[in-house]
Amino acid sequence: MQIASLPAIGHVDGIVIEGADARRFAQSQFSGDVDTLAPEHWQWNAWLNAQGRVQALMHLADPGDGSLLAVLRGGNADVIRDGLSRFLLRSKAALRVLSFTARFGGPQPETELLRDADMLALGYGSRSMWLDPVVVPDTTLDAAALTAWRLADIRAGWPSLPRDAEPRFIAQALGLERLGAAAFNKGCYPGQEIVARLHYRGGHKYRLCHLQGAVPLARGETRSADGSISARVLDVVLEHGVCHALAVISITHDSEINILGNIYRIVGTFQS
Repeated sequence: MQIASLPAIGHVDGIVIEGADARRFAQSQFSGDVDTLAPEHWQWNAWLNAQGRVQALMHLADPGDGSLLAVLRGGNADVIRDGLSRFLLRSKAALRVLSFTARFGGPQPETELLRDADMLALGYGSRSMWLDPVVVPDTTLDAAALTAWRLADIRAGWPSLPRDAEPRFIAQALGLERLGAAAFNKGCYPGQEIVARLHYRGGHKYRLCHLQGAVPLARGETRSADGSISARVLDVVLEHGVCHALAVISITHDSEINILGNIYRIVGTFQS
């Protein structure tokens, strides 16, 4: 396969966790159950703060060489690495940041990790993301392929975090239980008490939704006239004049939501 000829759709950062205690460290810090991650596979995972809010969202991959690779879905890799480093203490583990060009590949079994020379690919079922260590300029990105990729993420309810933002989303608001990135039968990790309380007692007020409407939305917070937050928009794609957005909104039983006087249909919900 001529992987370098696959459409380039963006730049992705990863954090390599390596050393004898790599898995133990990840298991103690991340909200998903790293012990269930098989070699040459990936899983959804996250790093929360003590308040149960998501500091890092990732596909955690095991290349089979004793290391782990956290393929970040947004956020600032250097900030995340530095934050995690404070918890290494006496662990026999090290962290380093890698940057990749993400390329749009064909169907591969979901959660499988493939290798071709120095490239890795994460299987997403109907598609795959190849990680090219050669970082190409933005001018070479394929706009049409990137739009198709982001639209597939929106329809699947696969969230990404803003690059430069304070942790604001609880795990349930991003549907992390549904994705298998919030475990309840493993040892302690940051934010576990909050995540477990919301899981067993309920009480969270937000959910992730696929919105569809005629008027384009902007990424970020959208506030109503009274100052309240109508939606926190994670991603937006325009397709044939229709706006598709992945957003965190207040839980509602309605099939529509009014944002700044415009009506958006809730065409998909992704609850934990």
